[in-house]
Amino acid sequence: MLKNEHHCDLIICLSHLGYRYNDKKVSDEILAQQSAHIDLILGGHTHTFLNEPVKYKNADNKEVLVGQVGWAGIRLGRIDYLFDTKNRKKDTLASTVKICENTIAA
Repeated sequence: MLKNEHHCDLIICLSHLGYRYNDKKVSDEILAQQSAHIDLILGGHTHTFLNEPVKYKNADNKEVLVGQVGWAGIRLGRIDYLFDTKNRKKDTLASTVKICENTIAA
């Protein structure tokens, strides 16, 4: 609906599924590969530290980025999307910044 009816250029999914599991449990990775129209998944639950978003191909063979920056504010992620309206293309720049040097004990 967001892409087809509302003509959104960018669809972001805020997820708490978890990045990846050893079984077939639904995760950000599975969602990225089996869905269509999602451009970016920002996930949580597994508290995975990714230095940069991981690229996957979705059900339509289009790129989906999946990002997680761990937990407790130790890292901060940034993703910039650049839109080329003439060619209807988008490109991304991503980075992660370590905020805290010490690991916080649970």
